[in-house]
Amino acid sequence: MASRVKVVVPPGSGSSVNGPYPEFLVDVQGKLYFATNFFDGRAVLWRSNGTEAGTVQVKSFPPASVADPRMSSLVPVGNKVFFQFDDPGTGKELWVSDGTGAGTHLVKDVTPGPAGTRFAFTAAQNGRLTFIREWAFAPGNPQVEVWRSDGTAAGTVEVANFGTLGELVAPTMLGNTLLFFLDTGTGTSLWRSDGTTAGTVHLGNFGPLATDRYTSFEVGNALLFFVVTPGQGTSLWRTDGTPAGTIWVKKLDAQAVPIGQTGFAGNLGLFLLRDGPNTEVWKTDGTPGGTVRLETFGKFVNLLGALNTSVYLYSMNPSTKRLRIESVSLGGGGKTSVTTLPNPYSDQEDAYPSVQRTATSGGKLYFSVAIGTSGPAPREVSLWALNGAAAVQLSRTLSTGDEYASPLFPTGTGPVLFAASKSGSGTEPWFTQGSPATTGQLAEIRPGAGSSVPDGFTLLGNRIYFRAVDDTNAFQLWSMPATFSCPAGLAEAE
Repeated sequence: MASRVKVVVPPGSGSSVNGPYPEFLVDVQGKLYFATNFFDGRAVLWRSNGTEAGTVQVKSFPPASVADPRMSSLVPVGNKVFFQFDDPGTGKELWVSDGTGAGTHLVKDVTPGPAGTRFAFTAAQNGRLTFIREWAFAPGNPQVEVWRSDGTAAGTVEVANFGTLGELVAPTMLGNTLLFFLDTGTGTSLWRSDGTTAGTVHLGNFGPLATDRYTSFEVGNALLFFVVTPGQGTSLWRTDGTPAGTIWVKKLDAQAVPIGQTGFAGNLGLFLLRDGPNTEVWKTDGTPGGTVRLETFGKFVNLLGALNTSVYLYSMNPSTKRLRIESVSLGGGGKTSVTTLPNPYSDQEDAYPSVQRTATSGGKLYFSVAIGTSGPAPREVSLWALNGAAAVQLSRTLSTGDEYASPLFPTGTGPVLFAASKSGSGTEPWFTQGSPATTGQLAEIRPGAGSSVPDGFTLLGNRIYFRAVDDTNAFQLWSMPATFSCPAGLAEAE
């Protein structure tokens, strides 16, 4: 089912989680572009149509004494791909490619000389690349600048310069609009930009962002964020990227309280409020009436996810060393105990469970649970599926490495991909559709006891691309169909 696309890393390069491997995979109008970076400074930009013959080097760069990775942050814009590239003469600067060697070149030495440019944010916007440059020319806050580029030196220009007004916080795209905060230490200003000077507008001044300033999230056509106003407590705000549409939504607490996780339940936003020893679970549609506290727990709980009309949360009992899952209805009505997960190592020291990764697919909530040790590597990692009423264990053999955790990748068609092992083999790609009967090994990419360490799963069209160590003893580019059946009777990851 899975097959190697092409050998893109020299055989024998090894299986270190630090590379070399295919990375920064992006879709450029139906073509796959990616980079390979090597420890001696070599780097290659690749283009692929998914076939061996159609996977070609666009441009190869010789060894150099530069930072690793040398080529990074690929961003598709129209039929071109922009990327950051480190060269001894210029440092890290902006490059662009049209898919040909001749059309792959430095855009502009934005920060002249070998020092390079600090790209704090890059994104496609209105057919151009918009980026934020931070220039630390003196102690204190770096100078914050918004730039745009059409891929030419003349067309790469500064749009706005904020000097050292404040520290850049949480730049993000809301649709086709760039939004970002500047934190002055005593307050916060919110700005928007459409990639032009006239379209770079101040949206408002606020108190400090509430505790974790990276908890802003998008609901509907607005960005929601949390603000602590001295003497007025913690409030929820929203912006649609216009001054008139930047408004206060609701006071959440009379005091300054931490905001925990954020998440989604369909078109609703979810967030946790840490109020002393209590955790409050909230939902919001971005309006005052639609921002509602669903439940309060007298303990520390974390958000697991949402299915249908329920929100699922988990807590860890340090005495029993077990995870308890509870649910709260989006319509209110109290909390419900779902299950308490077993821990076969609960009598052992430091065997505390924690949720490692989560994914939602096909009406089920998947999550991996790691059982800790006194060191950085877990002693066991298991995969579970929650269908609302019960949690089912699917595997107990996910990776226990301290540098590699099994991915959970929803294919978009129901199954979820992960990495596990079985007797006589290492960690390989597996699939599941939420039951032991529909859980099995996808492929044995690296035969024997060695692990293929699959990762970097990327959906492009009707195929999923990923990297894996195979019989070349190096990470190579592999792919598989996005749509496939989960045969029954394949559960072997026990």
